[in-house]
This record gives sequence, structure tokens and C-alpha cells, in this order.
Amino acid sequence: MKSDRISPHGGNLLQMANIAGVDPAEILDFSSNINPLGFPDWIRPLINSRISDLIHYPDPNYTKARESIEKYWNIPKEEITFGNGASELIHFLPKIKKFDLAVIAQPSYIDYKKSIELAGIQIQELLLQKESNFELDYEELIHILKRDPEKKILVLLGHPNNPTGRLLNREKILKISSEYKNSFFVIDESFIDFCESDVSFRNYRSENLAVLWSLTKILALPGLRIGLLLTDPETASKISELLPSWSLNSLSSSILEKFGEDQNFLLKTQAKIAEWKNIFLNELEELEIFRVHNSNSNFLLLEFLDTKINIPELEYLLLKEFKIGIRNCINFKGLENYYIRIAIRTQEENEIFIQAFRSIFKKKLKNSSGKKAKPALMLQGTASNVGKSILTTAFCRIFTQDGFKVAPFKSQNMALNSFVTYEGAEIGRAQALQAQACKIRADYRMNPILLKPSSEKDSQVILNGKPIEAMDFRDYMKFKLSAFDEVKKSYDSLSEEFDMIVLEGAGGVSEVNLKDKDIVNMRMAEYAKAKVLLVGNIDHGGVFGSFVGAMETMSEWERKLVSGFLINRFRGIKSLLDPGIKYLEETTRKNVFGIVPFLNDLRLPEEDSLEFKSGSLSDTSPLGNRIDIVLIDTPRISNHTDLDSLRIEPDVRVRIAHRKEEIGNPDVLILPGSKNVITDLNYLKESGISETILTFHKEGKTEIIGICGGYQMLGESVHDPFQIESNLGSAEGLNLIGVKTILEKEKLLKQTEGIHLLSGKKVSGYEIHHGNTKEISARSLFQTNSGESLGHQGISERVWGTYLHGVFDEDEFRRWFLDKIRIRKGMSPLRKIQVKYELETNLDRLADEVRNSVNMAEIYRILGLT
Repeated sequence: MKSDRISPHGGNLLQMANIAGVDPAEILDFSSNINPLGFPDWIRPLINSRISDLIHYPDPNYTKARESIEKYWNIPKEEITFGNGASELIHFLPKIKKFDLAVIAQPSYIDYKKSIELAGIQIQELLLQKESNFELDYEELIHILKRDPEKKILVLLGHPNNPTGRLLNREKILKISSEYKNSFFVIDESFIDFCESDVSFRNYRSENLAVLWSLTKILALPGLRIGLLLTDPETASKISELLPSWSLNSLSSSILEKFGEDQNFLLKTQAKIAEWKNIFLNELEELEIFRVHNSNSNFLLLEFLDTKINIPELEYLLLKEFKIGIRNCINFKGLENYYIRIAIRTQEENEIFIQAFRSIFKKKLKNSSGKKAKPALMLQGTASNVGKSILTTAFCRIFTQDGFKVAPFKSQNMALNSFVTYEGAEIGRAQALQAQACKIRADYRMNPILLKPSSEKDSQVILNGKPIEAMDFRDYMKFKLSAFDEVKKSYDSLSEEFDMIVLEGAGGVSEVNLKDKDIVNMRMAEYAKAKVLLVGNIDHGGVFGSFVGAMETMSEWERKLVSGFLINRFRGIKSLLDPGIKYLEETTRKNVFGIVPFLNDLRLPEEDSLEFKSGSLSDTSPLGNRIDIVLIDTPRISNHTDLDSLRIEPDVRVRIAHRKEEIGNPDVLILPGSKNVITDLNYLKESGISETILTFHKEGKTEIIGICGGYQMLGESVHDPFQIESNLGSAEGLNLIGVKTILEKEKLLKQTEGIHLLSGKKVSGYEIHHGNTKEISARSLFQTNSGESLGHQGISERVWGTYLHGVFDEDEFRRWFLDKIRIRKGMSPLRKIQVKYELETNLDRLADEVRNSVNMAEIYRILGLT
């Protein structure tokens, strides 16, 4: 087996990647002991804010950094020396005094010995014995110091030691240093911030005891290099004179200025390291491959039980076959033959390490989490209305066409267009369409939380398909934590049942004010172990800035989840985007996976009201020889998708009227569903739209139709005794249909089929309403197959209402209705169905367009399916 020489320090990603034949980002590096949480969230914005300062030289005294350390760590600023990492300071330490001898423990960080040898100082080594758990022999140290008390001796010790992770006995070291004043003790605390308890020497320094402190490891910034020596002012001054000017760059200095403000980051790190290490220790011991030497830090020393193991070959195999890097201890004195050192990483990464060793040493493979995560692709957006829903739908159909059993998922959806499943659960309309794209029945697990705004501040919360209560933003933020448990249950259930899940995010991923309570974007992606594609709408402009800006708002763990970008709704010549794509990919180090064209006339239901409210769905082209249908846009409109089937008809124009002046003289006026009927009814009266509707009725030229909430508004009255939708109580209706409605606590949710009694045509759809509507003097117009009324004729044949969402979706009834309007206008009926409102063809067309626009081979690769 081939064995390439690997860096003795570990952490050489480029070298490891060359051996593995992969990109450095694909290496799982257990050889360097860096904080597995990554750097704190404030690092990236801080660095970005200081980039312009790079045009200036740093302050040679690092005044603000010194003041910050003094303030937060109680260390006098004149006792601080900065270095380009702890390694630079280690190499200058032997030069601060004329030392006759240097004492180091072995095994230890290899640069201790190197720096002393370069200074030409004799070395006395203290061997840390395995039999005593690599504890320092304090009696032997005392023996060396008192053997020649006149000698100036440098004592350089790790606390905790690298590679054993063992801590010093602080009381003993302080006692020894106080007794042997001619010696100079340097305690290297490069890993001290990973230790749980207060064991540091930082506040126990003296004239002959200094502390070396590295922030490189705890802040996960080895590329920036931040080292400090805490010592007496005279020694600090001497070593500063030896160091080159500007040992710190200005970015490192700015991090030191802010570091003390976030000491919670240290506590969080220590807690996670302890949690992950305990699990990792148990799994390592279960392998029965090596003896695990526990440590007080964020790494472990492993001693192979089989002394014939070829560690260089193992190191090479781990890289080549598993993309895992380890620290070979061959150059640590006393550990040359069969030891390795490994870092504590995240629980998931530690599990990968365990599985690799199980495979190599022919141990039974197992999954400690109990199940393997199914492939999951997630579409998130730079903002709302960038096309997440429709692209999610497209991928659902593509993967289904390719033979996978697929399900859609959106943990939380705020939408006005809802859908009722076969079992009577209410979910977002988009997830119902996505389920159809997967060729499966929709169910509540695909959208466990649905929010339906009922006012500017409140939304009705629908959990697992059933309404629970209306909440304002603050109440919902509190509810989210427990709701996320339900979300995870739904996801896990789908994941067990299907081969693959396609997830959709919500809103924009850059909403930093909401991220700490996120359950729908990156937190959901993390839970699902999903590969994230970030979608941007180039038709809005600024797509490259949106992508870069979105990435800059992310924490490091979030950035790792992003596989790349999708540019959506492009019009024009794709090659013109090349400079922007090059800039984007170089800036973010993420790839563009595709450029999806602007897809006109998809004839698919809209996800929510954004596109509707923008006015883009309103057809204001010349009417010509068409039927003019106007939909009244009320403030609390819901389920405007009821008109989608009318939009596709060649002899129909559908307009949207927001104000009285926009209504004109339509052939048909439709009052849509409403999330707050009394509020919308009052809006009709206050805006003057109700007067226009009543005038149309008197003139007898316009067909007036109410669907669900609109049906209730056309009745005699609406009562809300339980304050289901508002605290307004009751309202008089428009008195065009002889019915009265009482809003009841229980919401009716069901799919429905029935008959239009005048035509005998089939109608189908679903009901979503709290209203219990009783006829007073009205005639039933629609009936279910069991004889229940679905709607009523008004006080004239040109006024009617129904609870049936999707009432126009059946092709034969829709053509009958439109021909009736044509005859009334003096036009000949078309009789023959002009276009079928069926979504399957449209879904296949969408899938074809997207498949031809994106790199599906690369998407399958990141999902691990190639």
C-alpha cells in the first residue's frame, strides 16, 4: 500500500486533498484541533467591516486590543505581548534571557524542542509515562531544578499537554516556581479554553511564570494567527523588541478587541465538546481497536492494541478511501510506533470516523442514530417570491420521473391559498401541488404548520392540518419551540416512507432578526441533512448581490449547508451572465447549478398572495371578443386560486380590482374567499365597492358570485360570537342571497363532489370554513352527492354563492357557465371544451424546462445518488 509523507503538524488540507484526489473542502480533518463549532457568528461581519482598514498599517502598539483584554480578562495591558500565533512566540521565548538549560516534557508540541535547538540551548527532557497516565513527574522536575540552582533554566510545559491532553497540577507548579526563582516557567495554554473548569494560570502569573495563550484554536482561526504572551512588563518589553514589527495584522487585532464581549461562546464550546467527547469515547472503546487516553481538551490520544499496525499505511488509507485526515504521532517522542491523535469534531463527523474504522478493521457496521438520513434537497431563497415553490414542484416531478418515491416538505408556510387533503387536513396550496407533482396524495405531514394571516398582527395557526388558535407574532415565537418537535415528527415520518424529500424554505434566508427562532430554513436543513440550493430571482434585478449578501449573513454552519445557486426567471442571452457568475463563484466558493428561464403561462396555482398582490396576475389587455371577469381583491383575501381555471380559457379575461374605480363594467364579478369575513365586508362598504355591487344587481347585467367568504358576504348577515376571526361581533351582509351565517368554533375541512342543479354538471373541490350557513329564503344551487347544499341562488338568477373552492375546475361546468355568459352578451356559445384544466401536462412541461436548465448530474452527485 502506498504511503505519502504527510505534514508532521497535521492540518495540511492541500496535501491531504492531493493524496485523496479531492477538493480540500471534502477532507474531514481530525488532525488539527480546531473548534468544531467554527468561528463565532460575529467574526465574518467584523472582518467585512474592517477590510477597508487594510489600506492602513496597524497600530504598532495594538492599543485597543490591549485595552479590551485588560477590561474583559483583567490582565494589565503592559503585561501583554502579541505574536503571529503562539508558534512565533515559542520561537522567540528562548531568546528573552541567557538560559543555560531548557526543560520540556515529552511527548509535547514539536516546536518546543525545535525553538530551543535553534537557540543553541541544552535540553533536559522529562518523559511522560503511559503507566502514570502521562502525568508530569513533579519530583523529577524539582530534582533537575535543584541540581544546579545557579543555572538559568527555561521550563516550557503544555497546559493541557499536546498530544496527551493532560492538565498540570496548578498548585504544584506555582509552589515549584515560587521556590526556584532562577528558573523561568512558560505555561502554554493554547488549548485551555476547551477545558471546562477554571484551571488557567492566566491570573496566577509571577515574575518567573508566564502564560502563552493562543486564540487560533478556540476561535477556529488558524489562518489568521493570534498568539499572546502574558508576562511581567520587563519580559514583555524584551520580547516585543525581538519580534518583527506588526506581528498581528489589523484583522487579528480587531478580533482581539471584540473577543472578550462573547465569553458565552467559550461556555457553549466547552459544553458541546464535553457532550460530543463522551459519546465519541464510548464508541471508540466499543471498537476494541485501541486504548483511548482521555484528555481534558478537544482531542484524544489513541494507542493501538495491535503493535504491528502500520500507521503510515492506515493514514494513507483513511485519506484515500474515506477522505479522513488523522495526526500520526510518529514524531512525538515516546509515541513513535502505534499512536494517533484525533480531534473531537461534531457528533455526525465523529460517527463518520467510527464507521470508517469499523469498515477498515472488519467490525460490524452500525448507525448509532438508528437510521440513515434519506437524500434531501432543499430550495431556499434570497427573498420571498423568487420561485422556491415552483422550483420545488419541478424537482418533485423530475425525481419522480426518474423513478424515486418522493415527497415534498415545508415545515412552516404562511399562505392564503390553502388546500384540504383527502383526510380533511388543511395545508398550503403549494404543498398540495408538489404532492401532485410527486404523484402522491397530499397529507398534513408535508406542511405541518400553516399560518393564515387574519389581521396585520395575528395569524390563524394550523398545526398538523387542524386549526388551533390565532396568535400574534410574540405568542407564535414562544409556540415555535414546541411546534418544531411536531415538525420533526412529520419529517421523520415522511423520511421513513419515501426515498427522497424535497424541502422548501420560507421567505428569505437573510432574515437575521428571525434566525434564532428559525424552524423552516437552515435549522430545518440541518435537521434533514439536506443539500441546499439558494434561489434568486434575476427578473427582480440584483441577483448576484442578493446571493453574495445572503451568504454573508450566514453563520459558518449555515454556509456549509449551501451547495450552490439557482438563477431563476432569466430572460435573454445566458452568456451575458458569465462575468456575474464568475464573480459569484469566486466570492462565495459555491457553484451556480443552473439558470432557469422565465417560464410564461405555466398554468399552475400560485403559492400565496405575493404574485397576486403585485398585480401581475391581472389581465388588463384589450378585452376584444372575450368575457370580462373581475375579482375583487379584499384585504384578507384567501384562495384566489379559485379563478386559475378561468384564466386559461381563450374567451375569458380575468382582472383584479383593488379599488371601486378599477371595477369597470364586467360581465362577471366574483367575491373571493376571506380569512376575516367581517373585516372584508366592512372594507367593501367603506370603499364603496358594495354600492357598485348593488348597482350591478339592480341593472341585471353582471353575474355576481361569492365563493366561501364571498358567499357569506352576499348573505343577510355574518355573526362571529366566538371571535373566531375578529372581535367585531356581527355585520349585515349585502342581502343578495337569503342566507345567514354563524361562525362556529369547529372548522369544516373536506374534499367535496357534487352537482350544479341547473345544469346537471359535476362540480368538485374542497371546503374550508368556520361558517354554518342557513337558508332563509334562498334556493339551493349546488348539492353534494348525499344531498347537502353547497351553495344558493340569490334574489335573482344572476347572483349566487357556494362554499366549494375549485367550483370552476371541472371542464364541463366551466364551459357551460361561460357559454351562458356568452349567450347573455349576444355571442354564440362555443359548447365544445376549449381547454382542459388538468395539471399533469403542465407539471411535465415545468419539469422538462427545469431539467434542461440545471445540472442534474451535479445535483444527483451532491445527493450521493451517483
